[in-house]
Amino acid sequence: MEELVFPTKKGNPATDSLRIAKGFGKSHAHVLRAIDNLECDAQFRQSNFGSASYLDKQGKARRSVIMSKDGFALLVMGFTGKRAAAFKQGYIEQFNQMEAQLRSVENDAPLVNLLEHTQREVQVANSKSINNHQYLIGGLGSVIAYNRANCLAHTGKRPNVIVKEAKAAGLPSKLRTSAKEVLRNTQPATACAMSLADQMVRVGNGRVSIDEAAAVTTQAQQVFAGLLRLGFRPSQLNG
Repeated sequence: MEELVFPTKKGNPATDSLRIAKGFGKSHAHVLRAIDNLECDAQFRQSNFGSASYLDKQGKARRSVIMSKDGFALLVMGFTGKRAAAFKQGYIEQFNQMEAQLRSVENDAPLVNLLEHTQREVQVANSKSINNHQYLIGGLGSVIAYNRANCLAHTGKRPNVIVKEAKAAGLPSKLRTSAKEVLRNTQPATACAMSLADQMVRVGNGRVSIDEAAAVTTQAQQVFAGLLRLGFRPSQLNG
């Protein structure tokens, strides 16, 4: 089986619509329509499917789509037949091999870089990643339950209470689109700790619960507060 999975510039394993069309014996147009017709929420689509292009035989730019392992899994769920089964297995094996290779490179670095969690873009990325992970496990209910547990563990309050209190305190609406966004602007050390918890649970992939992660990350809030006092506070976190 040819190479079906490749690393992106960000170091994540991915595949694309062209490889899938060829591997499953479908037209590229058919695969693109299947992607467009997927019944997934906007956040999952944004996180797991990306726009790309290629040149056809006439040298014209044509649309293609890059996707993550989760995006691939959702797409080919409905593909049936012996050939489809064989290629599903092949793709999964190559995704796992690529992930193992990338992880072996990452293992040369420290397991956790606390400084990165002071960056808003890292916090947002971790939040999206864990939400996608929880959605695949148990749908929207799992996402809601996870975020409620994370907020309770680090603040003693439910997400809706945090947002409600922020509104009463006069925090602008653009800074209270979620409980995490409120905390990024009012309790940045807590937001850092919650981002670390998101990462630990996601990387743990079922081996680490939010309660187990929070037992560590709540203690890390003091460390994050110290980092922020030392100046490791990007402008995006300023309320």
